[in-house]
Amino acid sequence: LRWLNYLKPGIRRGKFTPQEEEEIIQLHAVLGNRWAAMAKKMQNR
Repeated sequence: LRWLNYLKPGIRRGKFTPQEEEEIIQLHAVLGNRWAAMAKKMQNR
């Protein structure tokens, strides 16, 4: 994981907050299983 911190030092790891979970559900409803597209819309994840 050390190289990941070097590439993107502001990334957050750990559990999703309830707000992030709701955002994932909403994005999934719109985008389907396009996880790369959803990841682009979520900041610092």
